[in-house]
Amino acid sequence: MSAAFSRSVQAMRAGHRRRSLAAIATAMVLLGGWLAWLFFARVSRYEVSEVARVEVGQTAHRIAAPVLGKVTAVHLALGAAVEVGDILVEIDDEPQRLERGEKQARYDAAAAQLAPLAREVAAHEQALAETLQAGRARIDESKAHGRESEGAARFQEAAAARAERLRREGLLSESEMERFTAEAQQKRLAAEGQERATERTDAEHRSRASELRAELAGLARQAAALEGEKAVLRAAIDGLVADIERRKVRAPIAGRIGEITVLRAGAFLKEGDPIAAVIPAGELRIVAEFPLSSVGRVRAGQTARTRLEAYPWTEYGTVPAVVESVGTEAQRAHVRVELTLQLPPSSPILLQHGLLGKVVVEVERVSPATLLLRAAGQLVRTRTGDVPAP
Repeated sequence: MSAAFSRSVQAMRAGHRRRSLAAIATAMVLLGGWLAWLFFARVSRYEVSEVARVEVGQTAHRIAAPVLGKVTAVHLALGAAVEVGDILVEIDDEPQRLERGEKQARYDAAAAQLAPLAREVAAHEQALAETLQAGRARIDESKAHGRESEGAARFQEAAAARAERLRREGLLSESEMERFTAEAQQKRLAAEGQERATERTDAEHRSRASELRAELAGLARQAAALEGEKAVLRAAIDGLVADIERRKVRAPIAGRIGEITVLRAGAFLKEGDPIAAVIPAGELRIVAEFPLSSVGRVRAGQTARTRLEAYPWTEYGTVPAVVESVGTEAQRAHVRVELTLQLPPSSPILLQHGLLGKVVVEVERVSPATLLLRAAGQLVRTRTGDVPAP
C-alpha cells in the first residue's frame, strides 16, 4: 500500500511539473505576443473637429435689401432654382416713377423746342447772309454813283477854272463866269451828297447786320440753355431709372434659394436687411473647424471620415474624405480645414449644402510602444512642471 501511495505522489509531482511548464510556456508565448504587438503593431491616431459643414465649392451669395422701402411683391421660394437676373423681391418705386415721368415730360418739351429753334437760327443765318450780300451791292452801287458825281464835279470845276482865265483875259462875260461857277459848286455838292449817302448806306448795312448777329446770339443762347436743360434732365432720368432698377432685388448668380427671410407684400425693409441666400451649383466639400491643438498634425492629403448628424453613422456609415487644404490663421480659436468628399455611388446618404457633422482625420499610425512612451513623457513633463524650482 505504501508503494502504491508512493507512486501516486510521484505521479502527482510529475503532473504538477508538467502544468507548471505549460503555464510558463503559455505565459512566455503571451508575453512574446504582447511585446510583438507593443512594438510592431500599428495604431491609428485621430483628430476630431469641433464642427463640420457640407458646402458647395463656390461661396453662397447672401442678398440684402439695397434701399429702404415697402415690399410690393415677393418671388421667393425655399429651394427654388433661380437664374442670374431673376427678380426675387420688388420694393415700392411709385415715387421714383412719378418723378421720372415728370422729368421725361420736361425733357421731351425741351427737345421739341429745339427743332423750331434750329429752323429759326437757320432762317436768321440766311437773312444775315442775304443782308450782307445786299448791303455790299448797295454800297458798291453808291460808291459807283459817288465816283461818277466826283468825276462830274471835277470836270465842272476844271471848266470853271478855264472860264475864270477867259474872264480875266476879257474873253468871257461876268454872267457866263457866274454860271460856270454855280454849276461847279452844284456838282461838288452833289458829289459830297453822294459820299454822305454811301456812308449812310454802309452804316445802315452794319446796323442791320449787327441786329441779325445779336438775334442769332440770343437764339444760340436759348439753344445752349435747352441743351443744358436736356443734359441735366437726362442725367436725372438715368439716375431715377437706376434707382427704380435697384428696387428690383435680383439673383446675382444662378443656383437655388438656400435661405429666405419671411416677407410679405406691405412689409418694410431697411437698407442692409437680409433677404435670402443663393446657393450656387457646384461640387460639394466639407469645411471643418479644428482646435488649435491640431495645428501641425492635420495636413493636406490625409484621409478622413465624416459623421453627419442627419445620417447617424451607426446606421448609414461615414463619408470618406481627403484633406485638401489647412488654414494657417486661427479664427475664434479654431483652424479652418477644407476636405474633398469621396462618397461612393452606392451610399444611401444624400449630400446637400448645409449638412452638419464632425470630421475625424487620421493623422498618423504608430506602435503602441510609441504611444506608451509619449504618455510617459507627457506625465513626466507634467509632474516636472508641477515641482517648483529650487
